[in-house]
Amino acid sequence: MAVDPDPDRLLPPAAGLITMRITREFGSLEEFSHSLERALARGGERGATIVAVLDRGDLAVHIPREDGPSWNTVPLIHLRRGDEPTSEQWAVANAIIEKRERYR
Repeated sequence: MAVDPDPDRLLPPAAGLITMRITREFGSLEEFSHSLERALARGGERGATIVAVLDRGDLAVHIPREDGPSWNTVPLIHLRRGDEPTSEQWAVANAIIEKRERYR
């Protein structure tokens, strides 16, 4: 599915392992942004959390109290509509992905 680029969309940093994993899971950064916007709309005030699934090594977007318990995931970044993750939050998420990849 082709997604038109939108300068207002939330995008991850230009480089890093997390960016590589996002493009692997979602196809492109624009498609990731589109998926995240849909999840934030569904999540409402609860927001949405980008998570790493431990047993499969996937990244996913989890919506609290809608997607059910999340026992086998590591939360990376929690967002609410209108929030923009800081560079520190992306750095922590990237470090978690790097550690997970190293010991997998």
